[in-house]
Amino acid sequence: MSQSSNKESSWFVGQGSLLGVLAAGALCFTLISLYSVGVLPLELALIISIVPFLLWLLSAHQEGLLLIVVAAYFSAGYFSNSLIAGGLIRGLFLLIIGLVLLSRLGAKKVITRISTPLDKIILIWSVIVLFSLIYGFYFKHNESRYLIGDLYKFVEIFLIFWLTTFIIRNDRQIRFLIWGFLVVALVFGGVDSISFFGRFLLLGSALLSRVRAAAQFSSLFALILAISLILHERRTLIKTTLAILGFGFLISFLLTFLRTGYIAIPPALILIFLLYLYKNRGHTFAGMMRFVVFLLCLLILVVSANLMFNVLGLDIDIIGASLVRFNSLINPVSGEPMGVRMLELESITSQVLVPSPLLGNGLGGEYYSATLVEEELEWGMKHFVHNNYFDFIVRTGILGLIMFIVLSIKYLKDAITFYLRSKDSFYQGVLLGAIGIFVSSAIIALSTSILYSPFLFMIMAVTYCVASIEEKKGRDAGKNWYDGVAFFED
Repeated sequence: MSQSSNKESSWFVGQGSLLGVLAAGALCFTLISLYSVGVLPLELALIISIVPFLLWLLSAHQEGLLLIVVAAYFSAGYFSNSLIAGGLIRGLFLLIIGLVLLSRLGAKKVITRISTPLDKIILIWSVIVLFSLIYGFYFKHNESRYLIGDLYKFVEIFLIFWLTTFIIRNDRQIRFLIWGFLVVALVFGGVDSISFFGRFLLLGSALLSRVRAAAQFSSLFALILAISLILHERRTLIKTTLAILGFGFLISFLLTFLRTGYIAIPPALILIFLLYLYKNRGHTFAGMMRFVVFLLCLLILVVSANLMFNVLGLDIDIIGASLVRFNSLINPVSGEPMGVRMLELESITSQVLVPSPLLGNGLGGEYYSATLVEEELEWGMKHFVHNNYFDFIVRTGILGLIMFIVLSIKYLKDAITFYLRSKDSFYQGVLLGAIGIFVSSAIIALSTSILYSPFLFMIMAVTYCVASIEEKKGRDAGKNWYDGVAFFED
């Protein structure tokens, strides 16, 4: 009986796949025909062709919605320079995630999530943000567009954290999300690299040709994640694939000439290396050699790429240009962007921190400082803050900054604990990569507002999801994986 039902089921699956292929072929033929006769523009034809694939993908992989939000965050610069437009696009996908969860609630009459130790901290932080909203609106009378924009930044990162704990429930979703991000980062790196070479042919300067778009941060985080996965991967084919991806991420990152990235990578890699050695104390030499060999291979490939550009007649000195950018970071002057950042910190300290330490200037708050315009300083009221920690002070005061520090300490403590106790090699790589991404983000935040990144808070939530999944596996196997301490509840 079971055999006949299995055959019937497989027959229906085969028929469904065949119908899907035929439908896709018919759709492609129709779109090509309509485009050929001039009925549809190319952009609309591409959008129509992608929509069915996205609907199928999201019906089978709801975690793909999280990946789309992350991709929209990194790629916002491709489509619009408006922060409002980018926020609205990501807000639309967050709304779709909410609707998916509501549909699940209607179907199953119950909806569960992975509760985390960060929930209470985020809740208290939300209350502080609410008070900052009231303070900025009623007492400081800040501009509505800035006030709403600041509110959205906090709501977005809190929502993406909680929604991730609702959606991610099993090993398949974790793997889809991690590999999906690596593919997305590779695509962004390829697009930005092609754009870089196109600009270089016109401008003839590596630094002037740099593209500050999607690959600027995604390639850095993907590189850290790839290195962490390689350290724990045992399969040669997967390890080779990750190494090739890592080289691609490194090249695309170098072509962005991200100064704070130069500062962020060494501490992140050192912490990753030390945690890896501590966890694998019985195999210290082997682990050390694997790490060193991989870094040497990356260095050799970068030097080879630099020489290849010269052989091809392209005067692109990646290493030399990177050293120039790094020097401007460690020796800033007032007429350079890094020098302007120092003026911002001095202004915020005197105008915001001293007179109003608890809540700063509230959401939407501004301050008087300098802006670099065509290599000249112009003084006026500013809203954007390059240093994310001082941004917290301007928006939510010392209270908001303290809550982030508390959240950071708790997260790192938990993440390191989960990593040291993890038994699964893939999860070990994910957890170690998440730690490296958080540390590098905390360093980059000294020069830009990266801590409002949906990707960062999604990765933080994924850390707890991974630990919860592995804890359940331990319970199912009859092992007390966490020595009698349960971190999670559904």
